[in-house]
Amino acid sequence: MKEWLKLTSEEIGKLDRAIPVIVPLGLVEAHGPHLATSVDIDTANYFSRKVAENTGAILAPCVNYGFADEMRDYPGTLGVTVETFMAIVQDLIQRFYKTGFKKIVFITGHGANKTACELAFFKIWEAHPDFKGVCWNWWSDCGITGIHHADKGETEVAMAVGTPSKMEAVRDFEVNKPWYKIASRYELDPDSGGINGKPSLADIENGNKICDKAVEALTEKVRQAFK
Repeated sequence: MKEWLKLTSEEIGKLDRAIPVIVPLGLVEAHGPHLATSVDIDTANYFSRKVAENTGAILAPCVNYGFADEMRDYPGTLGVTVETFMAIVQDLIQRFYKTGFKKIVFITGHGANKTACELAFFKIWEAHPDFKGVCWNWWSDCGITGIHHADKGETEVAMAVGTPSKMEAVRDFEVNKPWYKIASRYELDPDSGGINGKPSLADIENGNKICDKAVEALTEKVRQAFK
C-alpha cells in the first residue's frame, strides 16, 4: 500500500499521478457517554486504509478537525466552522493538483463533512475544471441505512473498528426533532450526549458485518476511479 506519511518526498515524486488519492475526513465529536470522541476519525481511517489496501490507491493523512455542526456544543467536540473546513479542503486539493494528482477521494466518518467538502469542489472547478473529486460517507453512500448518531448501528461499527467504548455507561435516547433543520442538538437535548437511538442493543458481530459491507462497496467505488 502507498501511504503518504510513510513515503519520502522522492518516492512521492515518482508515484503515478493517475492513481487516486484517498483522504479520510473525521471530527473530534461527542458520541454519548459510552464512546470516545474519536469515532468519526476511527471510522474514516479504518475504511480509507482498507480500501487503499484493496485497490492500490494512495492513502493520505486524515483531516481530524472536521466541520462541527449540530453536536458542536457537547463537551469534547473539537472542530471548525463550515467556512474553515471548506478552505482546508480547497487548500489540500490545490496542493494535490499542483503536484499532478487530479483524482481525490474523500471518505468521511462525519456526515456534515460531505456537504462542506462537495461545496468546496465548486470553488476548485472554477480554476481547475479537470479536477475529479468525490466525497463518500461510509454508510448511506454504501447502501447502509438506519445509522444514526451514537445509536446501535454506529456503536456497533465503532466497536468493530476499535474505538474505545464503555458500554457499562451506555444509555438510550431518542431525539424528538422538530420539522425544521436544527442548528444545535445540545440546545434541543442537552442531556442526551448526542445519542439518537438504542446503543444498548449494540452487537460487535453485526458491526463487523456492516464494516465488511462498507469496505466492499467503497472498494468497488474506488476501482471505478482507477478506470
